[in-house]
Amino acid sequence: MNLRFDHLGLLTDSREKNQDIADFFTRVLGLEVSGNAGEGYAEVKAGVMTIALHTGAMIDDFGPHGGTLLQFSSDDVRADVEEIRTRGGKIALEPTEADWGTIAYVAGPHGVLVELCTSR
Repeated sequence: MNLRFDHLGLLTDSREKNQDIADFFTRVLGLEVSGNAGEGYAEVKAGVMTIALHTGAMIDDFGPHGGTLLQFSSDDVRADVEEIRTRGGKIALEPTEADWGTIAYVAGPHGVLVELCTSR
């Protein structure tokens, strides 16, 4: 496997909270925000790391909104999911084609959710 940690996702339970967080990053910390946090998704550039602001995840049974979504780039999401499965990992979302690439979610303990993504 060749995983690279390049995004940190912050999950909120409302678009208003998502926008408040985006405003904090731009107004207080002076960081650039792209996307529209008030519509549910935006990204904050923080050096080589991207902080993704979400109003939810793509699965219904993640639990209450609010938690940590760690996002990793992957050369081959499907192969990595199979390797994770052999290690006893719980696949919360099987590899799925999205507009931005192939994604999958792996459920961790205590509300941690990991996204694997192969960008197009």
